[in-house]
Amino acid sequence: MPRPERSRVFASLSERNVRIFFAGLGISNIGTWAQTTAVVLLVTRLGGEGLEIGLAVAAQFLPVLFLGLPAGSIADRHDRLRMTLVTQVGMALQAFALGLLDLAGLATIPLVYAMTAIYGVLAAFDMPARRAFSTELVPAERLANVLSLGTSVMTGARIFGPSIAAFVAAGFGTAWVFLGNGVSFLAMIVGLLRIDRSRLQRVSAAPRSRKPIREGLTAVWSDPTLRALIVVLALVATFSFNHLVYLPLVVRDRLFASEQTFGWVLSCMGIGNVLGALLVARLVVVPLAWFYVPVVALGVFMSAIAFSTRTGFVFLLAIPMGIAMTALISSASVILQQRSDPSLRARLMALTSVILLGSTPIGGPVTGWIADTAGVLQATLYGGIVAAAAGLVGLLGSPRGARNA
Repeated sequence: MPRPERSRVFASLSERNVRIFFAGLGISNIGTWAQTTAVVLLVTRLGGEGLEIGLAVAAQFLPVLFLGLPAGSIADRHDRLRMTLVTQVGMALQAFALGLLDLAGLATIPLVYAMTAIYGVLAAFDMPARRAFSTELVPAERLANVLSLGTSVMTGARIFGPSIAAFVAAGFGTAWVFLGNGVSFLAMIVGLLRIDRSRLQRVSAAPRSRKPIREGLTAVWSDPTLRALIVVLALVATFSFNHLVYLPLVVRDRLFASEQTFGWVLSCMGIGNVLGALLVARLVVVPLAWFYVPVVALGVFMSAIAFSTRTGFVFLLAIPMGIAMTALISSASVILQQRSDPSLRARLMALTSVILLGSTPIGGPVTGWIADTAGVLQATLYGGIVAAAAGLVGLLGSPRGARNA
């Protein structure tokens, strides 16, 4: 890949507000990853198979598909800090409620679907507001750095969250994972209350418009480079980003290992996630190739995991797969921001959230259905093939100059 201009990896952490924000975000996201893992474990314990796991994952992300873009439009017109505070409090209450229901022995698969969907609604409004607010913590020249560091914090929580969930669920039950997640949100809420508003790099609120969503979509679709990037990202997110569906089945049906092994696989991916985000965090301007090359790499490592039957190999392969996943997510987010108007910032954040998470209600059940009917090898391999093919087509179809700029 090209060697673009670089900055210090942790440059944004020199700002006090950034340190406060990321500290709270890191603790909160450990709890969030723990809960996401515990939901999968709970559905499995309640008798769910691949399709039920896929539907549980879909229930969490379906609201993002329908509400993500309107939520981004709202965030562009309102105080993003206040909006993030409200959504964080709501998600804490959801986690406490799910934990208490599970503790009382009232958990059923339909109830898990319903409670997870409530979380999804809150997350649909939280993600564009929170991610757009993070860009107000630093000056414009550190945009790529703060976005990539934010991605590393959020995905790096996977190192600890899944393994904590597996340990707590095995020893005490999934209810205590949910209750612990509720407590973890307090770190984020307290951090947001401590933010020094006088040091924020405020972006003027977007003017009221009758078609705010269309404005954001038009800005992306009118740029051929961004249009191709979005298409590839949508394909990969829909058919390749379903590790919460196929990995527990790989662990159970191909490795013949325990629930704790699933948690450790996700933790290995988390290590890769941090490394991938930090690679992008060093860049001042992110070239297009830094998106397409990780897409191809993701396909290669997914395909290798599909044929793996040894736990150690899966652990090793999960690390570079995590690097590729986060590198392509971080690169896509930064490239969108670099080539667009700042007044569209939250809407573009929402667009990436809709693509990355809102596609899961489609891809998750499809992956689960393939696993149930054809086998887990095929359910994993098809996602790898889609990613590798889409990445190669996008890379080779891009003008040479666009790849490096």
